[in-house]
Amino acid sequence: MNTQAWGDFHVQALQPQAADGGHCSLLRVSLPGQPAGVPLVMLPGMFSNRHFWLSPKGVGLAGFLCRAGYEPWLVERRGIGLAKGSAGRRGLQEHIAQDLPRVQATVREHNPRPAFWCGHSFGGVMATLAAAETLDASLVAGLVLFAAQCEVGKNGLTPPYNLFTRGISRLLGRFPARRFGMGPEDEDPAAIDDACRIVTVAQRDGSMARRLAPLQCPVLGFGGGADRVDPPAGCQRFIGHMSAGDKTWVLLSRAQGYSQDYDHPGIVVARAAQDEVWPQVLRWLQSRHR
Repeated sequence: MNTQAWGDFHVQALQPQAADGGHCSLLRVSLPGQPAGVPLVMLPGMFSNRHFWLSPKGVGLAGFLCRAGYEPWLVERRGIGLAKGSAGRRGLQEHIAQDLPRVQATVREHNPRPAFWCGHSFGGVMATLAAAETLDASLVAGLVLFAAQCEVGKNGLTPPYNLFTRGISRLLGRFPARRFGMGPEDEDPAAIDDACRIVTVAQRDGSMARRLAPLQCPVLGFGGGADRVDPPAGCQRFIGHMSAGDKTWVLLSRAQGYSQDYDHPGIVVARAAQDEVWPQVLRWLQSRHR
């Protein structure tokens, strides 16, 4: 197990392998001398990686929660970050069906307590679908979702615009997110194909309501007042599909008393989020331990 120092934190890297030979990247964040707390599995969105949650200097939501006694586990999909060289198909479907169950099992091996799952954007969508369909529900303590939805907007992933999105990813062998200023990670064509399929099907037949209905774990959902990528109306609708009786919805906007209308990445990484958003996450987690 490779260990590095990110600021004051120790970060241990693992590569859980799935049945098809593919692997994701899984990083365990800890503070030296601090006992392992409740595990928190954190998934970034598309075009992003582990550093969305924790920078190499130790700054980020994962570090904040680790200092509060939690044990963050940062996930990177096949083809992204430290899992860039993964074998097998590098799609979202493999991540949901194969890799995230392996992540859950690996976390369980190191920490037997039920884990909270946290995701931003499509990372939140994948965490939620896995919790509903492929994970052991008894080991999911709750979901924390930032700007997670797939039923409103997303024009680049639906017809006819997704013909360009899919076409350029196949032509170049990747979707050039870095060139377009969309994030630090280009995406594999398989990931783009799966994202287009998930969004298009959800918007055409309304099946997301059926898929998420089994979810009964506590849910905390955030939407940003200035988010044009994943509009808050879609995020609120997304958590509304779940059967959980314990659902909390937070709109981060000036109209609700916040210092700004938060945009898509800023909902987690804006400077103001450290004072207005991160403490809310901590209070919610602390009130829902099993």
